[in-house]
Amino acid sequence: MKVCIECQQEVVGKRAVRVKEDRIIGVLRWLKRKLGIAKENELYVCEDHLKKHLEKRKDFEKSMVIFAILTSILLLILLVSIAISGRIELWAIVSTIALIVLLVFFSLVFRYVPNVESTEPKLIQQEKEMKKKKRG
Repeated sequence: MKVCIECQQEVVGKRAVRVKEDRIIGVLRWLKRKLGIAKENELYVCEDHLKKHLEKRKDFEKSMVIFAILTSILLLILLVSIAISGRIELWAIVSTIALIVLLVFFSLVFRYVPNVESTEPKLIQQEKEMKKKKRG
């Protein structure tokens, strides 16, 4: 089924843009298959929600830059503390790495907005109709 990720409505017969299948979507699909809850929908953004979606994607990209800066600062603090103390403390390294992993994980889980293949919406047709047009 072809579904808009913003409104969860079917987009057949409407103008929409296809969502890029990236690694995060691939991991989510794999996880859902393993859990037996995969619907295997084709993901789109309908024309009505495209502008809103592009703004959300832009905000997501900004937040990823902020999270990258935060993780860099955390790593820098870790390295400076090792240099100042003159010894390597395992708990400090492990806790910093755990904090970085949690930051990245939560930024992806709660803020993730997938990219779209283009900004030009196209009319979405059912698979059967598309096959008939190719034959004829």
